Amino acid sequence: MENKLLSSIGGQGLRFKGLLRWMRSRPLSIQFLFASGLLIFLATLISGYVISGIVAQNAIRSKAGAAAIFVQSMTEPLVQKLASANALPPEDLARLHDLFTDPMLQGRFPHVEIWRPDGTVAFSIAPELVGRKFELPPGAKDALSGEVALSFADLDAGEHIVRNFQTRYLEIYSPLRDNSSGRIIAVAEIQENPATFDHDIGHVRLASWAAVALASCAILLCLFAIVRRGSNTIEEQRHALRHRAEEAEATSRKLADLQGIARHASMQLAERNEKLMRSVGADLHDGPAQLLGFARLQVEQVRQAKSEPGREAPLAVLEESIDDALAEIRVIARSLMLPEIEHLPPSRIIERAVKMHESRSGTKVASGVVSEDTEIPAALKICLFRFVQEGLNNAYRHAGGNGQKVWCEMSPLHMKVVVSDNGPLPGFATPQARTDGGMGIHGLRQRIESLGGSLQIVTGVGTGTTLIMLFELGEAI
Repeated sequence: MENKLLSSIGGQGLRFKGLLRWMRSRPLSIQFLFASGLLIFLATLISGYVISGIVAQNAIRSKAGAAAIFVQSMTEPLVQKLASANALPPEDLARLHDLFTDPMLQGRFPHVEIWRPDGTVAFSIAPELVGRKFELPPGAKDALSGEVALSFADLDAGEHIVRNFQTRYLEIYSPLRDNSSGRIIAVAEIQENPATFDHDIGHVRLASWAAVALASCAILLCLFAIVRRGSNTIEEQRHALRHRAEEAEATSRKLADLQGIARHASMQLAERNEKLMRSVGADLHDGPAQLLGFARLQVEQVRQAKSEPGREAPLAVLEESIDDALAEIRVIARSLMLPEIEHLPPSRIIERAVKMHESRSGTKVASGVVSEDTEIPAALKICLFRFVQEGLNNAYRHAGGNGQKVWCEMSPLHMKVVVSDNGPLPGFATPQARTDGGMGIHGLRQRIESLGGSLQIVTGVGTGTTLIMLFELGEAI
């Protein structure tokens, strides 16, 4: 027996493995159809059962609520005496009895009771219950709070034992209120045969099951169509990924080129900085240092002088040498130091550079800024000041300051600054090109490009020179 059982289990295992192998050999869409079909079938069974139950309950509650309102509208005017008395007068009892023994109503509501809050039956189709007191049903207690309650009849309840109930009717409890105060004075209990609901509930269950089944089939078909197109989608994505990989490789090469440019610019900047330091050192050595050395010799002559008139001439020369040295030191310092521009907007930076140039050169500069200021990084502020300073210096040096103009266009996305001149006037002596390693246009271009901007130089015969600096502020560092 045990061997047969093991043999049966082994055979089932082999069949299951064979089924798995067959499934794996099928296309992806067929595998999906079988797997998802099984899962959706199980989900349909579960959801259909749950949804049909919920819909059936809601249908029962809806129909019961309508029945409660219907009975309430008929009985509430006939029980108003219970607001001030403990029992209904005989004429009201007779009218209620005639109302609910009508064949049309009694066929739907075979039993109707009206309960007082203390558990006394104020009215019943069964006369033997009127005036008797029982334990208040749970549904009646709920109705006393103002809500319509539903429950199936408890066949062990006292009022049901008296009448020897054998059918579990659906009991609907509806509160009855006093017209003047709105206070709940009684509860109407309507007993309805559940068989009257079976036909409607059957239709509701069938409709809910059909809706769930149709929705599940539609979902399965849509998913199957998507999976069937999956291979084409995967192939398209593979091509797209290959294209993106090529773009990424090109971007990587471009980034490597940019890194090389950045390293070259850094080396160039270091070289120019070293040249600048050597130039400053040479200026200090050849200017202030020589003057101070000459002044040191005059100090020795003052010491050796024997009379007051003999000291006057060396002291005068000493004072003049020291003044000249200080003047040269100030000139060198002014060329190296920037004014306080860290907290200034671009328009004020341009204004300060223009005023400094006008004060130093004695010339006039036309300037203008279009649109409102936009906050820019500190490195860009320094670059802006140096650009205007260098552009105006070139305009003064090579064109004598003729027609100097500074114009700036600002927006949140870009900054465009233009420095131009009208060229030299007739008879102006153009200076020779500098060979002292100054920063000049080449150093200015490196500064601008290192920050992500661009520099354009436009020259023409008789039209002067125009320098254009452009920054895309979203890319500026």
